[in-house]
Amino acid sequence: MKKIVFVLVATALAVSPAFAKKHKKMTKEEKEAADIAQQHDNTYRAVRDSLPLVLPSWSLPVYFGMHMDEKLKEGDKKK
Repeated sequence: MKKIVFVLVATALAVSPAFAKKHKKMTKEEKEAADIAQQHDNTYRAVRDSLPLVLPSWSLPVYFGMHMDEKLKEGDKKK
């Protein structure tokens, strides 16, 4: 009997976080703020990812060679 009660209590504790999470509806202002934040994040990522395209030609070997030693070390480990 004690084992059954213990199993039920353990199951209840394991399942409780799943039911504890309540979804709160966002207000119009919160949704608008989240949309604006998402747009800013997308713009930041686009600028960050386009950085190698707008670098001057003399800095491209420096930019692409920055992490070359780490890549070479990973290649040695795989062999």
